[in-house]
Amino acid sequence: MDLHALVSLFDSTLHPEPEVRQAAEQQLQSLESQDGFLAILLQMIIAADIPIGTKQSVSIYFKNRIRRSWSGTQRALEQYAPINEADRTVTKENILLAIYSSPQAIKMQLTECLGVALKYDFPEQWPQLLGQVKEFLHAPDAQKVYTGLLVLLEVVRLYRYTTSKRDLIDNIALELLPQLQKIADDAVSSDDELAMRLTWISFKVYYNCIQTGIPPSFKAPDQLVAWGTSFIKMIEKPVAFEKETMDEDAAKEPVWKAKKWAFRSINRLYARYGNPALLPSADSKKNMPFAKLFTANFLPQLVQVYLKQVEGYATGQVWMSLRVRSLVAMFLSDCVKEKSSWKLVKPHTEGIVSHFIFPQMCFSRADQELWEDNPVEYVQKRIDPLDDFGSPHVAASSLLIDLAVDRKKSTLSFILSFINNVLTTYAQSPAEARDPRAKDGALNMMGALCGGLCSRKSPIYDTLPDFLLTHVLPEFKSQLGFLRARALDTYCRYSSVQFQDKQVLGSIFESVFGLLSDPELPVRVHAALALQPMIENEDVRDVLSSHLPQVMQMFLNLTNEIDSDTISPVIEEFVEVFADRMEPFAVQLAQQLCDTFMRVMSDAVSKVPEITSANLDDISDKTMAAMGVLKTLGTLVLNLEGSPEVVYNLEEVLFPVVRFVLEQRLVDLYDEVFEILDCCMFAVKAVSANAWGLFESIYMCFTNDGIDFIEEMLPSLDNYVSYGTDVVTSNSEVQARLFNIIETVMKSDRVGENDRVCACKLMEAIMLHGRSKIDGMIPGFISLAAAYLLSSDAIETSHFLVHALEVVLNALHYNPSIALTVLEQYKWTEGIFTRLLQSSSKFSRVHDKKLMILGLTAVLSIPAAQLPPALQNGLPQLFEGVLQTFRTLDTAIESREAMQRMYEGGSDDEIDEEFEWDGNEDDDFEGGEDEDDDVDNYESEYLQHLASKASKALGGNTDLENSLGSDDDEDDEYDEDLDEDYSLDTPLDHIDAYLVLQDRLTEMQAHNTGTYNAIMQSLSAENGQFLQSLIAEADQKRISHANGNSQQ
Repeated sequence: MDLHALVSLFDSTLHPEPEVRQAAEQQLQSLESQDGFLAILLQMIIAADIPIGTKQSVSIYFKNRIRRSWSGTQRALEQYAPINEADRTVTKENILLAIYSSPQAIKMQLTECLGVALKYDFPEQWPQLLGQVKEFLHAPDAQKVYTGLLVLLEVVRLYRYTTSKRDLIDNIALELLPQLQKIADDAVSSDDELAMRLTWISFKVYYNCIQTGIPPSFKAPDQLVAWGTSFIKMIEKPVAFEKETMDEDAAKEPVWKAKKWAFRSINRLYARYGNPALLPSADSKKNMPFAKLFTANFLPQLVQVYLKQVEGYATGQVWMSLRVRSLVAMFLSDCVKEKSSWKLVKPHTEGIVSHFIFPQMCFSRADQELWEDNPVEYVQKRIDPLDDFGSPHVAASSLLIDLAVDRKKSTLSFILSFINNVLTTYAQSPAEARDPRAKDGALNMMGALCGGLCSRKSPIYDTLPDFLLTHVLPEFKSQLGFLRARALDTYCRYSSVQFQDKQVLGSIFESVFGLLSDPELPVRVHAALALQPMIENEDVRDVLSSHLPQVMQMFLNLTNEIDSDTISPVIEEFVEVFADRMEPFAVQLAQQLCDTFMRVMSDAVSKVPEITSANLDDISDKTMAAMGVLKTLGTLVLNLEGSPEVVYNLEEVLFPVVRFVLEQRLVDLYDEVFEILDCCMFAVKAVSANAWGLFESIYMCFTNDGIDFIEEMLPSLDNYVSYGTDVVTSNSEVQARLFNIIETVMKSDRVGENDRVCACKLMEAIMLHGRSKIDGMIPGFISLAAAYLLSSDAIETSHFLVHALEVVLNALHYNPSIALTVLEQYKWTEGIFTRLLQSSSKFSRVHDKKLMILGLTAVLSIPAAQLPPALQNGLPQLFEGVLQTFRTLDTAIESREAMQRMYEGGSDDEIDEEFEWDGNEDDDFEGGEDEDDDVDNYESEYLQHLASKASKALGGNTDLENSLGSDDDEDDEYDEDLDEDYSLDTPLDHIDAYLVLQDRLTEMQAHNTGTYNAIMQSLSAENGQFLQSLIAEADQKRISHANGNSQQ
């Protein structure tokens, strides 16, 4: 390959004429499979005589080539030319030099390439890398040091969330991080941009080293002091700024990034490892000594540093970016929870509330600009808390809540007095002297505290009606849009407050309803949100019912304007509450929702081929909006269950959307479209021609990437079997498709045991609904289950064990002769039945027990001479298994019924908020919390519990669990019972196990006397009496059934 010719080709990729660009790109694509191609690209990037524009084009092409093909996976090889071993070697030998010699923009491109190569090659195929990094870090050339830092950051980021490579991170921390600390400490005192980059990247490496664990070397006092000193020096480093012109663009400069990463590192170190109050119980023994050392010797100075920054910010002497303000608030929140740090913060709480929290809660200049320039983005960022996560407003709200809830005895009285003073000052001032931003902040603070203050036990609960009447409701008519929006938001949060004058609610409704037509988009959105809690009132529902089409149209228009799911819950609840009045215009509503969906997602899909950081958020917002629309459609269908004709008409509108999602492979929306399909079939208890028309799309979806979504697919596939039995049992192509889905899931190493349980459930549905009509599928089903049951270590959880055994039991219930023939043909009989009887205690649900009884009694119905030899001598043991199952059947039924009553009935008592008020209403906020105690860390424990559950759902992957501090490595899921599934509806529900047993025994006594006698003679006296009680129970049931039929 000629170097000059390649330079010309890359220059042509920047040509303004599309034809020239395309020709150059095609020629480059034809060259990339040649040996040495990557080596020449690196040579071009390093060369000094090639223009920077050409180098940038080369680096982008190099990055895309690495990203597409370095993995060497089957999918990559099918689409792109492979990268040969020589090119891989040259790349790894020269990429550090290329990063070193390149300008900043190209450094970032090459660093991304490095990350991809590390993912697949480090450390096994790249053992020399850390040696090279160490050499760079000790070089006298600052650019070489910077390169070493960038490379080390990529290495650490690769393993930051995994626990399986902690030794690697710990060794890096021990061997290389002391040098990083020296680099950062030397650089902090400089104002040079490169020095600040060195500091920022060093701090970022440290931060990533402590994501899931703290390296032992970091716990050493000398390292803790050294790093802590560097962080503090960076935080306190004076930086000149112009207060009037400073904006968030400055936060992108290296010096401010270095400050941010200093704050982040301290926050992470304290919150995860240094705060005794926040340590998960599983980590307590391991990290408590460090936490005590940290809080005793280092925390006091850190608290003073943070408080000094807050003071500087309040007086205008310190500039903080939005992210840094958020980090400071988070640190102070953590301090509130721990007793020693609380004692340090407590004397400063009034200043923190009035000079730090309050300004974050007020409507800012940036808010005003966003409101005016891009109201849609304002709604997405300021109204949706998830989109605004990490903002100083959210962090300040959390800090305020922590103060008011966890330390209410010391803080709540002042907080409420402060809010009241702001509101009273506003109300009593002449119009021209009022500060509307201050009132917005005060109402925002009240909104944040609504959870506790709305409690009927709240000492100020009786004053809330006057608060709303005096300070909130009048702002519905404010001349300022942001105050109208704040008033709506505040009322929405306090909507549970009751007014003595019933006409007040009617007046509020009229105002809110009117604001749905406000000229300002954020106000209209807040009005929609405020309507949601109001429909709990019967009078409001009566008034709204006459305006329902108009209101729903307003909601749809809002959804189209904001392209997010912000008001989707409102629409969904309206559909549910007014289900009986939706029927006349349900199809029209569904059509409009589908039109909205197609507009939103067609736009998002068009951007997918060229996803960039600039449009990724937009695609995400549109996907969330589409998800909200689909959830509303699912709710609409579900609430029309009693109107099959309407549902059939809805299918005409909905199914093109379902097909679009499946064919476009929009995996983020699979859950919702399968839910819609499930709801449609469930609502009409049938599979329409339209639904069968989607079956092929579902199958093609599965063969592409749908195997990862078998759990989401299962309810729909089950409905095809349950409600479309005639087609399933008569159409061999449908059977083949279903079997292929099941077989793929059972054999693939891409899925976990939860997914294989789904396959087992689908096999069960086919056998239960297709009795006597799908004989040809039975051998395949048994073989798939036996592959796991006959291997001692193939099954990890009781969940999968029970469902795999139930495949065999279902086959025996379906046709014992076919099932036993298959088992005996492959010499599986003894192994399967041994495992079945040994595992009988795992069959805890009513469904499991019934199936055990039906499967084993089906075997007993066959003459002994026709049974496999392994079973002929074991019939008494099989019958013993039946009796043992009956002994626990009634208890399981009673437990299920009791749980179902509790689940369906709920509680009629009013559920007060979770906020707990100590003492009585006369205590004047003097709650009983001990100021010397830590705050209970329920949140951490709850996250640990969720991590444990998620770990098991992911097939035993402990990285997530361990990252949150769980040490439940010895937890054996084989010891867990399966939970009752109240949604499970199968033909077994209509089978009475007592009557089946009696019929089997009667049949055996008449036609299989030898077997019958052998079993009866083997019974102990106790089992004989128990059997008689079962027969008596069966007789009683027959009498009850006969009497019930005669009365009908």
